[in-house]
Amino acid sequence: FKEEKIKKMNFGIVCEFNPFHAGHAYLLDSARALGASNIICAMSGNAVQRGELALFDKYKRAELAVRRGADLVLELPYPYSAASAEYFATAGIRILAPLCDAVIFGSECGNIELLKEAARLSLSADFLAEFEAKKRAGEGAASAYFSLIQRHTGAELSSNDILGVEYIKAAEKCSAELEFFTVKRQGSAYRDSNISDGDIPSASAIRRAFFEGDEGKILRLDKELFEMLTELRERGEITDVFTLERAVLTYFRLAEPSEISGYAECDGGVAERICAAAYGSTDIKEFLEAVKTKRYTDAKLRRAMLFAMTRVSRELLLSPPDYTCLLAASREGRALLAANKKSSEGGIRIITKPADSPHKSEQFKADERLNSLFTLASKSAFSTGDAYRKNAFIIK
Repeated sequence: FKEEKIKKMNFGIVCEFNPFHAGHAYLLDSARALGASNIICAMSGNAVQRGELALFDKYKRAELAVRRGADLVLELPYPYSAASAEYFATAGIRILAPLCDAVIFGSECGNIELLKEAARLSLSADFLAEFEAKKRAGEGAASAYFSLIQRHTGAELSSNDILGVEYIKAAEKCSAELEFFTVKRQGSAYRDSNISDGDIPSASAIRRAFFEGDEGKILRLDKELFEMLTELRERGEITDVFTLERAVLTYFRLAEPSEISGYAECDGGVAERICAAAYGSTDIKEFLEAVKTKRYTDAKLRRAMLFAMTRVSRELLLSPPDYTCLLAASREGRALLAANKKSSEGGIRIITKPADSPHKSEQFKADERLNSLFTLASKSAFSTGDAYRKNAFIIK
């Protein structure tokens, strides 16, 4: 960063916090070091970007974020929260733009000028033509995108780099006047599943340690996170997809590929592959292994399954979010929210009570179906309605 702080601005972060850890705290601290007066997070709800259910409830995850330095946490709603980078980033930027002057994110390269150049490149007609040609030739979308970026820029970008590129592109498409800053990721890669001493672990590594009963590592890293995870486990509120394995297998064994091929991410033979894998599998682990393919990433297939079960249309993903829900706020966040009640500039309503959500909205209907799964995916199963009787965490 430059030696002198920039002028005081509201900083936005698009995130999952699944769960919040030291790397996320480093990102918030970096925003403060740059002069952030408020930090507003657009955080994934009960489903995250790899097509998985969040480890635990969105309100508790948001609470931890506010306790650790965020001022305002708004929901990046389903299905955008579980969608590919373009839809995930666009929804996040649309939510943050009316409230923020700048967006900050972590990246593997740590070079904002390189990422801006990659964004400009990937919006060009020539790039898009090459991208479509590669997909028609049978190459997977993710592989085609990464290889083209590398060929044109000489840089081998990784997953968080690509998300950063998509944030910059989304601001351009939405005509959002935002500054962009990036910090180089510290510690493990985001998909690294191991915890190393003296390193900042990924969220994946923390989740693995928890499920494998190695909580001592988490306690040494983060006492507050350890205590929350322990409390939620004792209350039976930790999400585990294996709780739903019979339901998932039943759904896809009985489904006709033609019935689900119209849902988001389910075209191009994906529906047929998923149904065939379910028909020949006896548990969820075997099913997920059987559905893998070189052409489609694991994340795409997981999204396809989740979107099919919650009946998410392609049209819904292409439309902007109807609304976002308040998940948590500090005192400063409350003041910021009060000053921006209308949020008319971005056209996205901020719902402060879940009960006030527009029930006729297609976004709400998809979210309701998601919560029907989420509330059954823990030891203490809840009704779908329980998900809408919770309140935002507010520091008085």
